[in-house]
Amino acid sequence: MASTAGPSLGGVHEPAILPNTMSTITLTPMQLNEGKCSFLIDPPVELGDVGQFSSQSASPPTIAASLLAVPGILEVEVRSSAFTVTKDRDVAWSDLDEAIRYAVEATLTGGFSAPADGGDLDDDAMFELVAEIFERDINPSVAQHGGRVDLIDVQDSTVVLRMQGGCQGCGMASVTLRQGIEGSLRRSVPGLKGIQDVTDHDAGKNPYFASQDR
Repeated sequence: MASTAGPSLGGVHEPAILPNTMSTITLTPMQLNEGKCSFLIDPPVELGDVGQFSSQSASPPTIAASLLAVPGILEVEVRSSAFTVTKDRDVAWSDLDEAIRYAVEATLTGGFSAPADGGDLDDDAMFELVAEIFERDINPSVAQHGGRVDLIDVQDSTVVLRMQGGCQGCGMASVTLRQGIEGSLRRSVPGLKGIQDVTDHDAGKNPYFASQDR
């Protein structure tokens, strides 16, 4: 079937500018058939390893992993500066549109903060720096989706956090956590070992993106 511009996806997306970044990303969808749609990224961005990936793939590239976290997406084919997604036939493209954009933006911007300078920090100094990053960069961004991220503690250079509001139980919480939050902290916090999410996502009452399990 010949490809056509994807009217069900709203045609060419307006450029999306994430808060506290200089990144502007435009996605142009081309619907191939009822269950498959390709997206061109402007400006062109190298997406990493090319190929076709599913949730069963051992180590999908970051962009594929983020898109596969979108409830309703079954497979992702990554090409240079473009990707194709295959969806569940029971899910409408209109229900995936915003989540696809969010996954791409969070991945390609690599977080919200500037790279870190200096040596490793102890837990107390790391807590102070992470608290500043949360309030200055991360929470203003997730607040657009009605969410908030609270810093609970720093233990042995591991940041312990809890998501609230639209982030709690959100179907895209793993993308926010790994691509947005962890990406920011790893760029900005010397000596960070990892992050630990202690959120009870099953108790989320108003997730911004519905979870596939709900």
